Amino acid sequence: MRKVLKKLSSAALACLVLASAAGARVVGVEDGAGSGLLFHHRGNCFLVLPSHVHGPLRQGVRVAAPGGGEIGTADVVYVAPGGADVSLALVRGGIARDCGDDWSRLPQRLTGRLEVGQMLIVERARQQATEGRRVLLHEMNFRQLRLVPAPGEAPDLFGGTSGAVVFDQKQPVAMVLEAESSDAVWAIRMDEVVTLLSRFMGEMPAAEAAAPPQPGAEAQGKAFQVLSWSAHPLPGSQDPQGMAAGAGAYVAPLAPGEVLTLELRLTDADRLRRVRILSAPGPDTAVPKRIEIITDTSDSVGRRPNRMPARDMSPDGIYDNQVGERYARVLRIRILSTWGGGSPLRIDRIVID
Repeated sequence: MRKVLKKLSSAALACLVLASAAGARVVGVEDGAGSGLLFHHRGNCFLVLPSHVHGPLRQGVRVAAPGGGEIGTADVVYVAPGGADVSLALVRGGIARDCGDDWSRLPQRLTGRLEVGQMLIVERARQQATEGRRVLLHEMNFRQLRLVPAPGEAPDLFGGTSGAVVFDQKQPVAMVLEAESSDAVWAIRMDEVVTLLSRFMGEMPAAEAAAPPQPGAEAQGKAFQVLSWSAHPLPGSQDPQGMAAGAGAYVAPLAPGEVLTLELRLTDADRLRRVRILSAPGPDTAVPKRIEIITDTSDSVGRRPNRMPARDMSPDGIYDNQVGERYARVLRIRILSTWGGGSPLRIDRIVID
């Protein structure tokens, strides 16, 4: 963006402490080009930020905690349509260990919470520290807020404010998109951001991403046998047995509301601690999204079922579910949805450790 907030007054500092206590986490993007808001959802860490902050860069966007904290990279997986200037990126690296609030805590409806004249806090990430400013809600509509410095605050809404997050006490209520001048910024309401992202999280097709890294020969995992599968492979692709043998990907249809199920049996071991599933994104196939895994210590799933923690595959095709070591002979893998609801889905590899 182009401008924003500088030093904190004592009142602003108190409000920011409340914001931090809520778990909302504002991080820096591209060495001061802007900020963004971290959130997590079913095992993945995401960053929401203005599209113009990352520009044409889609892979390896640099992300850093203020004050020399942990760093990481983000790959843009979705850009909201219609010139909304809102993007969603998948985050990896040390910074993902503290990924802020859960997706479900972001506000879906702010009607009645915001009113003209209300005092709010704008928070942005700088290289040295998190900075904030008390602002007044000067004007608003169903999509945007216009914010001006509160009395006693300097009119220094300067460059690098894009992606700064607006808080009402503990609740993030907006994200700054642009500065009108040094004493006014426009921010998109957070419930509008949630609406835009929800289209991707459950309905819109995923953006094309780079193929996920494949485990090498040193990470072949435990031997297993594929007992059954619930959908025939499409012509030209392998069935799950062929996929497990390394002959190629398993590509199969998944209609809305259906579940694709694979049953596997460990052949040389009776315990596991980790299950990885990999899918290479492509223009003609969909990446699995919601995955459930049930293990069983007997030779048949259903006698002694034990669910693994709920976790989604990431939009770029990596599912990695780690647990404390557990006894298991049989696994049932259930794929309930794909990113964007597309079909057919693709599975390139399953690794059990």
